[in-house]
Amino acid sequence: MADTVETAVREVVDRAGRTWVAVPAESKVAHLKQGAVLAFRPGDEPGAEPIRTNVEFNSAAAADFAIRTMSEKEIGRRLDWAKTDAGIP
Repeated sequence: MADTVETAVREVVDRAGRTWVAVPAESKVAHLKQGAVLAFRPGDEPGAEPIRTNVEFNSAAAADFAIRTMSEKEIGRRLDWAKTDAGIP
C-alpha cells in the first residue's frame, strides 16, 4: 500500500472527543494516474495506518488544498463515514 503524503494535516475531533488527523494518502486514481485520497489517522498514533476514504484527488497539491479548505462540517462527515466503513465506533 502507498505511503501517506504528510503535506497537509488537519486535526478533526470526532463525536466521541477523539482527535483524528486528516491527511492525503498516495493512491492510483482515475485512469490509473498517481494522485491521492483523503485519509484519517488517530491523532495520538502518528505511525498508525490511515483509514482511507473513497474521496480521490488528481494530485497531492489538490488533496492538500482540499484538506486545508474543507468545511468543519464536511470533514467531520467524511471522518464519520470513514470510521463507519472501517468498523470503528
